[in-house]
Amino acid sequence: MRHSLFPCFLSLATLTAGAALSPREKDVSLNNQWKNHDEIAAFQQQTADGTPGDIELRFKPWLNDGSGCFPYAAVDKDGFHGRGLKPTGKSGGDCRDSAKGQIYSRVGTSNGRPAVLYSWYLPKIQTKTENHRHWYLTAVVWLHTETCNAAAGNYDIAGISYSTGTETYDKGLTSSTIFASGDSGTGATNTHAIVGYGGQVNVFPSANNAQYGLSPPLISWNKLSPAATSQFNDFRYEHARCPFTDANIQASLDAAYNANFYVNLAAEADASCGIIATPTTPSTPEASSTGVSSDPNTDPVEDGPDIPIYSFPPDPTYTPTPDKRL
Repeated sequence: MRHSLFPCFLSLATLTAGAALSPREKDVSLNNQWKNHDEIAAFQQQTADGTPGDIELRFKPWLNDGSGCFPYAAVDKDGFHGRGLKPTGKSGGDCRDSAKGQIYSRVGTSNGRPAVLYSWYLPKIQTKTENHRHWYLTAVVWLHTETCNAAAGNYDIAGISYSTGTETYDKGLTSSTIFASGDSGTGATNTHAIVGYGGQVNVFPSANNAQYGLSPPLISWNKLSPAATSQFNDFRYEHARCPFTDANIQASLDAAYNANFYVNLAAEADASCGIIATPTTPSTPEASSTGVSSDPNTDPVEDGPDIPIYSFPPDPTYTPTPDKRL
């Protein structure tokens, strides 16, 4: 591992057994604990302790959600999971309440590189390829530092991976992304990527605007209640996949990793504060998404309740993706 900061977040627990499970339309919750999707109370914003939590907040992305559902909390503190919604009517029907949102975060590594996985839960997805209750959108922010025993402010963004399905990611090197200042509280300016969503299966770099920008409360995996953690770990989705559970987090990070993010960057300090060289020759480059979904089904923007003015990023700045190769 290259950074002593992250190993404590990588111990993976196996899926626990023995609890009574009851089926409901082929999605199975722990102890048959269900509530309506709009009755799940989100956790208040809370990050991991110490530097990992500072990092989670410093690089917390916004979701520019112009169509389809807004993000909702998936599980409440008592371990109840939202029932989701049947995929009928408009793709954003009954699921565009900006006050119900949550963003989940978990710090980890892949191939020795530190990252933060951020994920939003949707109560339904309606496209030509996916049409069912429950869906997760994910952005993985890959980090780089030249500093030994680095604080959050010593890390820069090496690249961002955007989910395109349950286990696939767009890992291309995008030339432009909107970054905004936000609620990190660490003095960070323009470290919050604006992630685009248009009602399809994928997220993508939001390069043009943040008109529908949302920043719901962040809850770190480490700060979930035991009941919520158990529900996430034991829940069985028929179609969706939660990317940050104990059983899935490492596979998610490995799938999102791209060595090209680190080509020609300055050498990094490893866990013992030695120097480890970064790659100098890129592998076959991957084209980055421009926001066009792999699903050809498109949707008009569906305006739900007005997004509160405080949800918009203050003075978003159109900047190139941070590039330390120059």
